[in-house]
Amino acid sequence: MNRARPQLRPLPPPICPPAPLARGVRERAAQCDDVRAAILMSLLRAICYMVAQLLGAVAGAAVLYSVTPPAVRGNLALNTLHPGVSVGQATIVEIFLTLQFVLCIFATYDERRNGRLGSVALAVGFSLTLGHLFGMYYTGAGMNPARSFAPAILTRNFTNHWVYWVGPVIGAGLGSLLYDFLLFPRLKSVSERLSILKGSRPSESNGQPEVTGEPVELKTQAL
Repeated sequence: MNRARPQLRPLPPPICPPAPLARGVRERAAQCDDVRAAILMSLLRAICYMVAQLLGAVAGAAVLYSVTPPAVRGNLALNTLHPGVSVGQATIVEIFLTLQFVLCIFATYDERRNGRLGSVALAVGFSLTLGHLFGMYYTGAGMNPARSFAPAILTRNFTNHWVYWVGPVIGAGLGSLLYDFLLFPRLKSVSERLSILKGSRPSESNGQPEVTGEPVELKTQAL
C-alpha cells in the first residue's frame, strides 16, 4: 500500500549567504553597507562586518605582498584613475558599477522570490564580470572599498582613494533602497526597521521568511 507523505519545498538560500570565494557577497564592505541600508541587520553587526572585511583584505594583501618577488609585485593591482578620467567621472562610474552589482545580489538571493531560474552563482559572477569589463578602463573597477583599501595601505598610495569609498557606498545604498522600497518592497513599518537597526530584535524574525500571504507549496512523494 502506497502512502503519500507531504514534503515541504526546500527554502532558498538566505539573502546574505557565506561566500566561498574572495570578493564574494559577504566579503564586500559596500555590499555589507547595502544590507544595513535595507535595514536587514543591526548597525553594530554591519560595522563589525565592515571592520572584519577591511582587516581580512589587508591581511590577505600582506600575505600576497610577502610571498611575491619584488620584480613582479608591482603595485598589487592598486586601483587608480586612468588618464583623462576626472574624479567626478570616476565616482559616477563606481556608483553605477556597484549599483548594478547590488541589485543583482538582492534579486538572486532574496528568499521571497519563488520564480528564480538558473544559477545564482553564475548570475552574480556575470554581474561582477560585467562591472569589471566596463569599469577597468575608467577606474580599474573598484566596486569594493576593502579591495581598494588593502593595496593602498601596503603601497602607501592614497591618491584619489576617496573615490573608491564614496562611489561604492553611494551605489550600494541606492541599490538597496531601490530594491527594498520600489522593486520588491518589504512590508515593514518604520518602527520595525528602526528596531532591527538598533538590534533590539533579530532581523527577519529569527531567520524565518516573511509571511507573504501565499500558500505554502507542498509536494507528495510515494513511499
